[in-house]
Amino acid sequence: MGWSRSRLSRHASRMEARGLIRRAPDPADGRGCLLVLTPAGWDVLRDAAPSHIASVRRHFVDRLTSDELAALGRIAQKLSAGR
Repeated sequence: MGWSRSRLSRHASRMEARGLIRRAPDPADGRGCLLVLTPAGWDVLRDAAPSHIASVRRHFVDRLTSDELAALGRIAQKLSAGR
């Protein structure tokens, strides 16, 4: 995200206080933790999704031609194949 660790930790603490996430041990790295959505967090995400999708469509998808969208799809496939 480009955030400092302290900024991310403070933001996660606020989300945790609101009951949106919980911290879980990271089995791959004992020094860190995983941030897991709680049922309340899933509810907030589900409620925000329609507005978010509409915004992405309005600001991104609707501004591209069908050829540009096809090119973007090819680029995404190429990038994901490189994993």
